[in-house]
Amino acid sequence: MKNLTTRQIVDILLIALLIVFIAQNLDTVMVKFLSFGFQLPIIVLIIAVFALGYYTANVLRKRNQ
Repeated sequence: MKNLTTRQIVDILLIALLIVFIAQNLDTVMVKFLSFGFQLPIIVLIIAVFALGYYTANVLRKRNQ
């Protein structure tokens, strides 16, 4: 069996926590922005916010180099 590094163990634990979080948050939520309103699953909202933050961080990092 291959020895796992500390980083791999932490990654596995984080993925397990993410799966538990997703399983417990399958409800839909009402999102209101300005005059718009719509419903979507909370996990879709979480992924969209994460992707927006990831994109913003990459743009700002490239700008500062």
